[in-house]
Amino acid sequence: MIQRRRWGQWALGRFGLGAWGLHFSVAAAPRLATDSAPVVWPRRTALLDGEVLSAEALQGQGLLVVFWATHCAFCLRHNTKLQQVLTTMGAAAPRVLGVSLDRDATLVRRHLATHGHRFDVTLDAAPWLAALGARRVLPSTVAVNRLGQRSLPMPGEMFEEDLAELLQWSAAPAG
Repeated sequence: MIQRRRWGQWALGRFGLGAWGLHFSVAAAPRLATDSAPVVWPRRTALLDGEVLSAEALQGQGLLVVFWATHCAFCLRHNTKLQQVLTTMGAAAPRVLGVSLDRDATLVRRHLATHGHRFDVTLDAAPWLAALGARRVLPSTVAVNRLGQRSLPMPGEMFEEDLAELLQWSAAPAG
């Protein structure tokens, strides 16, 4: 993403990594690395608020999925930035699904209320990990656009600008 690319260029130049045959080119890299395999959505996902999200409801929709846990400080900062970007985007934002790796629904509800995170959340992580191939690093973010193309899993806390770029890519009209 934008900020990570700038840091990568700086690190390569600063530490002379190019002299060892490591080269970094933003111009040659795709704007967003994607996985060519189409997403196979989990059939049914129980959300924390009692709603059930079906695979049919996700067809043709943009979605940003964040794997996280309540004990993860990086996740808290990441999700707070995500909520700020969602608030800024308003109705133009795609759906966001938080996949909590926690087991205690009461703990997760209290965490969401305390920190003002208002996106959908599920505790049913296994089918989402299988569908999106997210890494076990927390947080881990995957964007899916309306064509069912997904970004490669992005491990770790992200900048607001990078989250906004992912959300815009997810929400872009199909075609």
